[in-house]
Amino acid sequence: MKKSVLVLLTFVPIVVGYLVNRLLFAPVIGTGCFLILPLLTTAFWVYLGFQYARSTWKVIPAIFIGNATGILSLLIYIWQMVLETDETRNTALTVLSQMFSGAVPTYLLGRLAILFEVEPNYIGERSMIALQVLSVAYMMVVFLCGYVFGKISKKAAMKQGAV
Repeated sequence: MKKSVLVLLTFVPIVVGYLVNRLLFAPVIGTGCFLILPLLTTAFWVYLGFQYARSTWKVIPAIFIGNATGILSLLIYIWQMVLETDETRNTALTVLSQMFSGAVPTYLLGRLAILFEVEPNYIGERSMIALQVLSVAYMMVVFLCGYVFGKISKKAAMKQGAV
């Protein structure tokens, strides 16, 4: 697969996150989309890591290029939520920066994010930032799993061809 296509495919979680957020309050399909689309995105992210392993990129550049949209989303989120005040915050940037994490099964990571709060069972700024960080870390690990699997299968295929 061409490198330009691989880079374009890194925007899939942002599109899925947008769909999840738009369809969340739709009757019947909203809950299904919230539960199923992030799992499908996870499977796609493993596949994308596999495809990156078949390219000529080394592991570290592949991880950073493959997850650049998530890393950039996280940086924008921290900039808007931590470094800006309510009066100076750009709402469009803040919303856009949360689309990547919308494609992650946050229902699996939510309890872990709450552990960063000082008060028990409270969801505040710390847990929201933790959820964004955990989402990017989750996607990086999933991507890396796909990358490793791709490298292993590539080596096995090369051995089969050599024998």
